[in-house]
Amino acid sequence: MKKLLLIANTNSGKGIIAEQLAAVIEHYNLAKYEVTVYISQYKGHIKEIVQKRGQNFDAIVCCGGDGTLNETVNGIMQLKEKPVLGYIPCGSTNDFATSMGIPLNIEDSYKRAVSGELFKLDIGKINNNYFTYVAGFGLFTNVSYETPQDMKNILGYQAYLLEGIRQLTNIKSYELEIKHDGGTIKDNIMIGLVSNSNSIAGMKTIFKNYADLNDGLFEVLLVKTPKNVNVLRSIIASIVEKDFDKELFYSFKTSQLSVRCSEEISWTMDGEYCGTYNTADICVMNKAVRIRH
Repeated sequence: MKKLLLIANTNSGKGIIAEQLAAVIEHYNLAKYEVTVYISQYKGHIKEIVQKRGQNFDAIVCCGGDGTLNETVNGIMQLKEKPVLGYIPCGSTNDFATSMGIPLNIEDSYKRAVSGELFKLDIGKINNNYFTYVAGFGLFTNVSYETPQDMKNILGYQAYLLEGIRQLTNIKSYELEIKHDGGTIKDNIMIGLVSNSNSIAGMKTIFKNYADLNDGLFEVLLVKTPKNVNVLRSIIASIVEKDFDKELFYSFKTSQLSVRCSEEISWTMDGEYCGTYNTADICVMNKAVRIRH
């Protein structure tokens, strides 16, 4: 009998996974898996579990939002032999599941997590941490982790919009040197997104061309600092229309990125705070994790 590690964050989304756990375990037992269950108790707990125990399992299935998935992947990336990953999305936005085509219906997703098609997924690395679909800095990138969980549970995606609108009154700019496959950029930037996804913060297909999730390349979007409010309006309209005019944006693909700044910048990974850095060295770990979808 194969061994499966099932990890659940019962605080994600509206906590609906807690009501479904018995059905999930029964399904996996019928699929000939011996199931070991852990419930996340604190931030970083999931990574610890996977790092310490993951090597003993054929498959790992995590239930929760994008942050739960991020912790699971960070644990898996520490393992020499990496188990197959399954994902039951039950967060507030579920950007990664949207990109991968993983069903948002709980029953459909827990079945796919052990029987779906295998996909070799690119994983991003920023300094010593890993991300599954996006790393970012600047305006709006901290919306996910600064929006209270109870507000997200009640309002869902609208909670992110309210927090984002609040941040428009405090636009910060960074003077950066950015090196990538195509050269070097020196400019004042207010938002930076390094992505391997077709959905960010609930916005589907934010990039004009669909991201290939295992081509060894990131999609990068850098938003220049606006000179006035009218330019800011143009930037917002351009993002909605996916028309990244060179006067307002840098948009390109790269396998690696080095971001340097004279001051420390707060970065997020998959919607979670991951620290402040003067230098962020980012690279693609090509086809690093096998995931079912």
